[in-house]
Amino acid sequence: MKKSVAFVLAAILTITTFLGPQATIEVQAQDNIMQMVSGMTLEQKVAQMLMPACRNITSLNTDLVALLKKYNFGGVILFANNVENPKQTTRLINSMQKANLQGGAKSALFISMDQEGGQVNRLTTGTQMPGNMALGATGNPEYAYTVASVLAEEMAVQGINLNLAPVLDVNNNPANPVIGTRSFSDDPNVVAAFGQRYVDGIHSKGVMTALKHFPGHGDTATDSHTGLPMINKSKQQLKQTELVPFGAVAKSSDFVMTAHIQYPQIEKETYVSKSGKKITLPATLSKTILTDMLRKEIGFDGVIITDSMTMDAISKNFDKMDATRLSINAGANMILIPVDLTTVGGIKNMESYIAGTVAMIQSGQISEDRVNDSVYRILKLKSKYGLMYKGKSPKAIQKSVNNAAKNVGSKAHKDIEWQVALAAVTSVKNDNVFPIAAGKKTVILYPTATQQAGIEQAIKKAGATNVTAVCTNEYTAFVESAIAGADTVICVAAMSTGENKPKNYVNYVMNTAHGNGSKFIYLSSQLPYDTKEYSAADGVVACYNPTGVNVEAAIYSILGGNKMTGKMPVILFYTSSNILSDRQ
Repeated sequence: MKKSVAFVLAAILTITTFLGPQATIEVQAQDNIMQMVSGMTLEQKVAQMLMPACRNITSLNTDLVALLKKYNFGGVILFANNVENPKQTTRLINSMQKANLQGGAKSALFISMDQEGGQVNRLTTGTQMPGNMALGATGNPEYAYTVASVLAEEMAVQGINLNLAPVLDVNNNPANPVIGTRSFSDDPNVVAAFGQRYVDGIHSKGVMTALKHFPGHGDTATDSHTGLPMINKSKQQLKQTELVPFGAVAKSSDFVMTAHIQYPQIEKETYVSKSGKKITLPATLSKTILTDMLRKEIGFDGVIITDSMTMDAISKNFDKMDATRLSINAGANMILIPVDLTTVGGIKNMESYIAGTVAMIQSGQISEDRVNDSVYRILKLKSKYGLMYKGKSPKAIQKSVNNAAKNVGSKAHKDIEWQVALAAVTSVKNDNVFPIAAGKKTVILYPTATQQAGIEQAIKKAGATNVTAVCTNEYTAFVESAIAGADTVICVAAMSTGENKPKNYVNYVMNTAHGNGSKFIYLSSQLPYDTKEYSAADGVVACYNPTGVNVEAAIYSILGGNKMTGKMPVILFYTSSNILSDRQ
């Protein structure tokens, strides 16, 4: 490898003679990174390729400080249980960067988090935003830019420099248990348009992006957190749908995250799993998919990061070290959560894991050229974002706890969240039942206590009177009593994970309301595929997220506070009865 590095350096010196000043500076920076890589030990290189999690901690303990000093990891991923408030989160991140620097690191940590908006919000103290499918419903990609810039601003002010977003999966299987409203649409071109503006918005605040989950997690009925999904499509079929967003957006992203999904028509290599069953290598471990498709065909030149290697799709089927070997040789540059560091035992496992990976490189089981290429890509990206140390930690890395407290969840950001939620509310059916006339007796039935404050706020904002909100989803005489004498009944329910579990309950409420001579409005608060189930309803509205401001914005609109402008971002020929059958 040293000979090849020397040859490249000589070539660079020759090329710079013919380039302008700016290009010369860029080439010299690349030269410095190459020299840095060539001077690193294998242990240092392996650590730079890892992004572990430190779950269940809100401040560093002595064991984790020692670990971060000993191994200069490429980055760390944070989750909701690491977050209490903006000041605490900022202090935690500062302490991680400090320990990393004290250990002699030459570069700062990537501090990452899944902050998609909507269903997936790890930064729970921040502005949540309505979610990707709600964004798709607005029909305006500029909302994606605005939302992403707010999310990124709140991350950056706390020291989080990498958002593991956006989701570019096309939700073309309504039974999908893990993507759903995390997708912008089931139209690949819509996903591409919104995804690009989302990336632009994150970048506008100096935060990095990671597209996920390549080459597509939309058309599966299995969650890779709990199983090993399979998408039995040809490459040509993927090019028509799943690969459209990645092909359009990948070159502008910093990272692309892999999918733990089998594509047997594309990757033919198999592996004998822990259970003794022969299985196809998933995308995360597939050179055909990561190197041939993503690198060569799509032209992605950034950092390829795996999805978490502790997810069941990998951990229950593959030996940990085999999965590491296969993923690196396939083209992955960073391994996300290779080991769970929740316990002291996990920290010891990390040390064994790094030693085992180094041994595989030394024996030739893992290509050292692949390792060198990965570390070069990682450090090059860190250099681009000002994360390289030059004697001391850059000021940009040490974030102010006071600035974080002022910025995160600010009124200005909440106002944007509300504006987008209103723009997403979609009227699917309206037989002149809404907006509800002032003074009409209205009863709102909603299923979870967490929705109470938002619904009450919606009633107040709309200036509505004679409105009662009841938290229930039970078939009881209490419900019949609650809605008796109502002019209009609004029933809030959510179809999720491809299943319309509340269907019988909603029909019960609807039939009872109609039996009383009341009008009935169904509010679909999550996957909108259930909106075709209630043809007898007088009104049907969709808002795409049962938490946050979505339901609040929908109730406010139904009560006359806002004209609904959202458009259904998905094709509505799905129902619970044909959800896995032929499409028309």
